[in-house]
Amino acid sequence: MTHIPKAIRIEPAFDNREQIHSMFERNAPYRAIATYAPEGIKEETREANKPVLPWFRGDWALGGKSLVEGADLILHNTRFLEAAKAAFGTSSVNPEFVAVNINGPMPACTTHLDNPSFYGATRTDYPLPFLRVMGFSGLFESWRIVRASTLSWFYEGSGGSFDYWPEGLDGPVRSEQPPFGNVALCADTDRVYHRIGSIGDPDAAPPHMSAAAQIQPDGGGNWSILENGGVRATYPSHAIRFSILWKAVIGSRPANADDLTLGRIMAIFTADLRDRGADFRMPSDPLTDTAWMLMLQRVYVDPVETPTG
Repeated sequence: MTHIPKAIRIEPAFDNREQIHSMFERNAPYRAIATYAPEGIKEETREANKPVLPWFRGDWALGGKSLVEGADLILHNTRFLEAAKAAFGTSSVNPEFVAVNINGPMPACTTHLDNPSFYGATRTDYPLPFLRVMGFSGLFESWRIVRASTLSWFYEGSGGSFDYWPEGLDGPVRSEQPPFGNVALCADTDRVYHRIGSIGDPDAAPPHMSAAAQIQPDGGGNWSILENGGVRATYPSHAIRFSILWKAVIGSRPANADDLTLGRIMAIFTADLRDRGADFRMPSDPLTDTAWMLMLQRVYVDPVETPTG
């Protein structure tokens, strides 16, 4: 089994925590995280009539470049860089992206791994569900980009823990619990299972919303979920769990190693599927063909996972 570094707690996480927190309002609105999976996959892999959770995401930096004002303070946070160097035992840490999550009151999310990246196949050119299947298949580990992940949180309500399993799902669970001060955790969440614990009242009914919904502040100290011109729910700011996900590439591309191409990925997948005796047809466009993606999900994805996370 590949060695997975021990998580490192960072405190304080930021020089000016409130300056970072204020960025959430300034860069709203945010899309539902359910938009990250193609329609067919969302509909066929969720339980019947299971609601879309009030979980929203935004990108503040991609490809090592800031997308919004102030993101450089996170992308090049020296404490995050030093923790990643210590955890992974390297001096080569290259900040990759900053994403944010905005969660309303909701049940605990599915235990999951983050979407992986590979040399020649990253979220820049490949859909996240496709990358997720590549990771679970185990067929592309020679091309995996090892990444450090650092998470920090802004939430003082009930629930909303960050739970993770550093020794695998058969090992003990560890948790970071609110109220969250100026803290962060550096780990390898591409390979360590984790989840968000239930937020607020775990028995409260989630809002009636679809993947088309967005969340934004209403200017009066609350956050509203909007869809098709209507308000699906409104929450006071203290009931919203805000978090930041920072990722950095560890090391560099192996010398003399060829990057993956879509043709090579498909050749590796189809050879393995034939060895398994799987029934499949070749798609005309494997990155958009829902039937192909669903077949890969059935063959390769761990049953504790969900492709919408």
